[in-house]
Amino acid sequence: MNIIKSTSKAVAALSLVAAISACGNDWLDREPGNGISQEKALVSTNNLNTARIGLYQALKGRNSNYVDYYGAKYFVYAEMRGEDMQYNSAYGSARASFWYRMEGNTPEDFNYSNATWRSPNIIIARANRIINAVNNGSISDNSSSTDSLITLCRDEAKVLRAMAIFDLTRIYGKPYTQDQGASWGAAIDTTNIEPEAKVMRSTVADCYKQVLKDLNEAIAGNLVKRANTGYVNLWTAKALRSRVYLTMGNWQKALADAEDVIQNSPYKLWTAEQYANAWSKEDANHGNEMIFEIAITSSEWTDREGIAYLYTEDTDAKGQASGYGEMVATKAFVEALNTDLNDVRRDVWKVATSSAEKKAQVFGGLRVYLNKMPAVNGDSRLSNVPVMRLSEMYLNAAEAAFQAGDKAKAARYLNALIANRTTTASSQVTTSNLSLARIYMERRKELVGEGHRYFDALRRGETITRYTSEANRGWHEILNTDMQSYNTWTYTKQLPLIPIDEINGNSEIQQNPLY
Repeated sequence: MNIIKSTSKAVAALSLVAAISACGNDWLDREPGNGISQEKALVSTNNLNTARIGLYQALKGRNSNYVDYYGAKYFVYAEMRGEDMQYNSAYGSARASFWYRMEGNTPEDFNYSNATWRSPNIIIARANRIINAVNNGSISDNSSSTDSLITLCRDEAKVLRAMAIFDLTRIYGKPYTQDQGASWGAAIDTTNIEPEAKVMRSTVADCYKQVLKDLNEAIAGNLVKRANTGYVNLWTAKALRSRVYLTMGNWQKALADAEDVIQNSPYKLWTAEQYANAWSKEDANHGNEMIFEIAITSSEWTDREGIAYLYTEDTDAKGQASGYGEMVATKAFVEALNTDLNDVRRDVWKVATSSAEKKAQVFGGLRVYLNKMPAVNGDSRLSNVPVMRLSEMYLNAAEAAFQAGDKAKAARYLNALIANRTTTASSQVTTSNLSLARIYMERRKELVGEGHRYFDALRRGETITRYTSEANRGWHEILNTDMQSYNTWTYTKQLPLIPIDEINGNSEIQQNPLY
């Protein structure tokens, strides 16, 4: 299947529906219809807003019940390639096993059932049409009363296009810090891509250049400053830019954006008392930290293939199905978190309650099931999906300040986070005992399960160590030696292969080095 053809057809499928308000989230339950040609698709504010709906819908993904991006596969990739979470081989259903076991060896193994490739490209293509329609003056009912909505749609599209290019580049290209962007990144084209187009991959450096261009223009544009659940805003763009700069090793700019969000945005850290309950979208404090999340209003949206279902225990205390429980904490991570029993981050992990006679033998009664997407009315499929939180900005600021030589500022930002996570005074750091290793560990404890771990290890050239002997294997499978421990810059399987269907459909695309 040619991704360029599929993305173009996906954009052409947008239908005419009533416009939606900029602050609502009813778009989550709506599917774009068929029958509008690409030439006539974006000529009014109604059309433009419909395209906006389709753009946000694409974030969840299109494959396997629509989860090949932020619906599930993005998180599976980032967490299963790390050492803090693992595939639950005894009780899982094989949805998370591919990346945990490093199973793929040929391009045929990396087709869309295992890849995060198609949906980010669909977002790029849809965003192109929105941005170009506005910039080309194609919106016929443009007036003083509609100008704000029109430019808002364009600027949101720029942020989401930047996010999609950034994610594709981080997954398929070598880290910028490894070769300064010389390797192949995403296949990007900011024109209205036609079905027959053959798009080559750009370099990682050029991808980042486009990402920053989009974010800079969006930040200077018409993004809203208020919290707006389910939609990107000005602070989403600045937080994403901080993430991009951190990934590039540009410490001063990563720090500047992180501080801007911390000091000037409407968001604030959850307190230690709020933390465990605030993950629920029904909690009054939920929105305090959530800079951007995918708001879900229907179980049909990600259904049982969504990331929340993969994290949730397979059956509850009454033996009723509640999730697949495919992804659990590793024993090493549980032990690291348990070094401070006052750390409230322990409270988002749950102990196995079903099949106790079997699971107790495997997990030893420890908390292994992640509950950052807690059930709503008993259904984990209704939970929102966190994409960006304020906590990340404190961690970005701490790391960037340390790398830039300001250990006092680094300690201040790290301690601000720690103070809201534990009452153990000795957990606070000083300029004399602060280290990058401590910052990295706090980042792992805080952001586990939110799609960061492998990307963090990759940008820093870290070695991922799952276990080194039978004595510290925990409940890991018996893995091949190369899967037990590997350096992210030298490992043969550092980068995934591009799906074979894309290679066959696009003669201009460059494949990653074969294994």
